[in-house]
Amino acid sequence: MKKKFSALSKKGQAKVEAEYHQMNPDDFDELMANATQHTPNAIRLPGRLVKKLKTVAERKGRAKYETMVKTWIEERLQEEVRAR
Repeated sequence: MKKKFSALSKKGQAKVEAEYHQMNPDDFDELMANATQHTPNAIRLPGRLVKKLKTVAERKGRAKYETMVKTWIEERLQEEVRAR
């Protein structure tokens, strides 16, 4: 599910919970095995920089600046790999 659970309406949350409770445990294990794994990393940024990032993200129509920064890092990394 691409949306976070807490972002769903109460009705949407109830639907997801009902589906979860009706799920076969083997199906759940398979679903979790195929889920994208993320490494929980944190980069501390100065408040002024975060404020600017939020402003840029808002201008670009992005909901979260973190997603925009992730995209920038991925793009730059691709450039660096090609430059080798």
